[in-house]
Amino acid sequence: MGALGHFLEREGIPTVGISLVREHTETVRPPRALWVTFELGRPFGIPDEPAFQRRVAHAALDLLERTDGPLIADYPEHVAEEADFTGWACPISLAPLPTDTLTAEIERLAVWYDRAVAALGRTTVGVSGLDMPAAGRLIAVAVDGPLPAAQPLKQAIDDLKAYYLEAASAFPDPGSSRTRKAWLWDETLLARSLLALQPKLSASADPQHKILGNLTMIPATERHRLPKA
Repeated sequence: MGALGHFLEREGIPTVGISLVREHTETVRPPRALWVTFELGRPFGIPDEPAFQRRVAHAALDLLERTDGPLIADYPEHVAEEADFTGWACPISLAPLPTDTLTAEIERLAVWYDRAVAALGRTTVGVSGLDMPAAGRLIAVAVDGPLPAAQPLKQAIDDLKAYYLEAASAFPDPGSSRTRKAWLWDETLLARSLLALQPKLSASADPQHKILGNLTMIPATERHRLPKA
């Protein structure tokens, strides 16, 4: 929506948005944005607190008077840790869409990954030297075309698995490490791609491909998902 604001402004329509992920807003640089420190899905703060929510809305609308953008204004109020956030939240869909591609799935997780890195101050992603959409494209090529060399393929796979699990740790309900791994292998196109790739690697004449397919790519706890020989 921040990028869309630039197009609307060119047509003479002033815009303002509420930012929940400051890093993305700093990258997009919308005409006007109010950055808040609330939970994802709660751009106006605590549910059922109309006075608080009205103050947030007024602070955002007041930015329409500013003409010195692109700008990000910090909202001064914070929500107490003991605040009750139960109730309705903005719905999000994390399940693959019928027309999804692996690259699209990776891109949809970017906001969650960035939020996780901001919270943790570190990441284990990066061994491949690829950005994650490029890593996804390498796997897609391996599934549908010639197999890349085993080592860069393994590094891309390791990066993507770490990327997915770190992103999942920032979901509104992150669960436990066990449930996040279950989500990865039960619900993602990445897992489907790796399971589809395994027989191809196993049948390769390259011994490094065989090691990747038979030993290191699919954890022992998930090998029951492979088709029976």
